[in-house]
Amino acid sequence: MSYGIVRRLRQANETDVISELSSIVKDTDRKRGKRHEVFEPSFDWKECMSDKFICQKLDYTHANQCKGNWALVADECDYIHSSAKYYQKGEQGIYAITSWTELKDIDLTKAITKAQSSRNG
Repeated sequence: MSYGIVRRLRQANETDVISELSSIVKDTDRKRGKRHEVFEPSFDWKECMSDKFICQKLDYTHANQCKGNWALVADECDYIHSSAKYYQKGEQGIYAITSWTELKDIDLTKAITKAQSSRNG
């Protein structure tokens, strides 16, 4: 979409806008070949409240490295940085995984309050 927007701006001879979009590209992104920053960065935060939603997000995360331009591995269990191997085969990979099911009953509000108290006191 951003390529289309830049193309239309060029066709309309909107050089000031194109220059502005180019000037706000971060150096690290520019080194990777990015030339324009068309959209504002955003983060689509979703609270994981149900088992179904958590499983959906894990499935998406595990499958992501096998799809699209990345296609890093054919089988998601083969991606060295993924927890897929743990969830699908019960085998730990290079990083120790604690299942989300072991964490779901922990009341994090108490842990946060306790940590804040120890910092302040």
